[in-house]
Amino acid sequence: MLFRKEGNDVVAIPQPSHAWLSGQLARAWGNESFAAPEPYDEVCLGAEQHDIAWLEWERHPTLNPTTGLPHEFREIDLETRVALWSSGIEAALAYGRYPALLVSLHAHTIHALLARSRKPPGDGSTGDAGRREMQAFLDEQVIFREELLAAVADEPRYRGLATPEAAERNRLLIYAVDFLSLAICWGVDGVAVIPGVSTDGRELVDLRLRSHGGRVDDLVLDPWPFATDRCHVVCEGRRLRGRFSNEASMRRALADPSAGVLIEAELRPR
Repeated sequence: MLFRKEGNDVVAIPQPSHAWLSGQLARAWGNESFAAPEPYDEVCLGAEQHDIAWLEWERHPTLNPTTGLPHEFREIDLETRVALWSSGIEAALAYGRYPALLVSLHAHTIHALLARSRKPPGDGSTGDAGRREMQAFLDEQVIFREELLAAVADEPRYRGLATPEAAERNRLLIYAVDFLSLAICWGVDGVAVIPGVSTDGRELVDLRLRSHGGRVDDLVLDPWPFATDRCHVVCEGRRLRGRFSNEASMRRALADPSAGVLIEAELRPR
């Protein structure tokens, strides 16, 4: 779950909804300067499901007693994260081997960043144990991805795409649309920089996203990675008014259909 501030309210956006927006970006991606997803359907599905690990947690979110809000995804401790991602990658296999490969690669992206950070997420009380679990998880996923690549290598559909180079290109693409989606969901205040975006799997550039006239739904992106001259995206959150003293009331508020809020944005080039 992630939050967008709107006055005194908070709009809580579930991770799968943010991921849905990422999938919309992936489907629009590709022009003469930025390589389109390949294999297209699998990469777009992988982008849309890259946070499938959080689906079960979002059904029963936990309360942060300090903030009176649901835990944001960055506040979840390492042990819980590892358990969620292990289960989520297994669930992604229901879509197919290539989508599961991409979800595993995305897990590598974010957990490799966490492994290099000085302070683990959560309260830090089980940081050392969590780091050991996370490293074991990362090591297991390396073997898992090698097995998946070997398993699909003889499929005509994946000829030339079941390689470490192709997998890395797709990892970078999902990283880019994830980062871009997060910026859109949080709300762009000034300029958001999306670093290290691959144009063709080799050259990396930074994307700069800024609001036009201070509006979070009218955004300018440069350089432009999409096939058309406009890109409209949408996801949904839940408006939370005030703070909560117990988990039951928080979950009731999140489950209330009338609290639903559409998050929409129009992206255009410079």
